[in-house]
Amino acid sequence: MAAAGRREAILAESARLFAERGIAATTIREIADAVGLNSGTLYHYFDSKDAIVSDVLTSFLADLVERYDAVVATDASARERLGLMVRASFEAAELHPFATEIYQNESADLTALPRIREIEAAVESSHAAWLGIVEDGVRDGEFHSGVDSFEFQRMMRECVFMAVRWHRTTLRKDIDSLTDTITTVFLDGFAAAPTAESPSRAPRPAANRRARAGRKPAAQSTAGPGAPDDLRAELDALRVELRAIREALAVRPSAG
Repeated sequence: MAAAGRREAILAESARLFAERGIAATTIREIADAVGLNSGTLYHYFDSKDAIVSDVLTSFLADLVERYDAVVATDASARERLGLMVRASFEAAELHPFATEIYQNESADLTALPRIREIEAAVESSHAAWLGIVEDGVRDGEFHSGVDSFEFQRMMRECVFMAVRWHRTTLRKDIDSLTDTITTVFLDGFAAAPTAESPSRAPRPAANRRARAGRKPAAQSTAGPGAPDDLRAELDALRVELRAIREALAVRPSAG
């Protein structure tokens, strides 16, 4: 195997072992065994385990930042760019197996890595890309101004990378469905959208509402349409109907 191919094999097997066992629990000998080398030969490719970890993370993050920068540079709407960010995240994670899991599991213990400054700068850049798009959407009226932009983008971003962990073995074929699900849930919500025909809190028939409230439906009067009891019952029913309509209108999403 050529040197470049051997190096890639070392990185791939190391990433798998680091994600499954943890960096501290994985030895150079185990990595060497996984790629059919002895420990001494492995040191011809990497001078330490930390150097391997650094390469796994920096190669992933460099690809991720490049993809994010391309999304940010488009003229698409903020909503469209968020969808592209989700897809870019999945595509980068699929090409760099286990890098996201390693960072999630070990981020608090990476400070001694030889390329930690490069890693931190890439992470900061990626987070800024997400936040910038969300803030653009709020400013342009695409997104709700009453929701904290930083917390929203962090929740959405973390959901994306947790989904990578959940779907690691099927990520390639799941990218389309995961992208659609996450963007729909975060940007449209999970509740069914109310319509004029079927608002989310559609008024119940007046007789049913009165029955639920412990009141009997008004009996048909034989005294004619102008009888006081009939008029009072009709007014009560009208008040209930108006209240229900106001409640239904109140839950419709605002334009802002």
